[in-house]
Amino acid sequence: MCVLFISSYGVLAQTEQNETEKKQREVTKYTVMERFEPQLMLTAEERIKLKEERVAVIKKRREILDTLDISERRREKLMNDLLKEPFSPRLSRTLAEIEFEDDNE
Repeated sequence: MCVLFISSYGVLAQTEQNETEKKQREVTKYTVMERFEPQLMLTAEERIKLKEERVAVIKKRREILDTLDISERRREKLMNDLLKEPFSPRLSRTLAEIEFEDDNE
């Protein structure tokens, strides 16, 4: 009985994770701006493509931040900046230092 409950919980968690990943990629099909000025708006497919590109950039930057030899506190701040303030001075400075070091090598 206990094994059945645990295995059903694991399956439920996996389906919930798949649904949340799907929801993250969704964009609104019709926007208010599209209703009044359709020539100015991108199509839903174009917006999904741009969103997937942004997610890919965030994943790449997250991998870079994970490999840095910095304190956990600073890493957490940079990770928060990555999601909430992607153009923060702290994150920009850190990424610029990394790119500068790569150019010197």
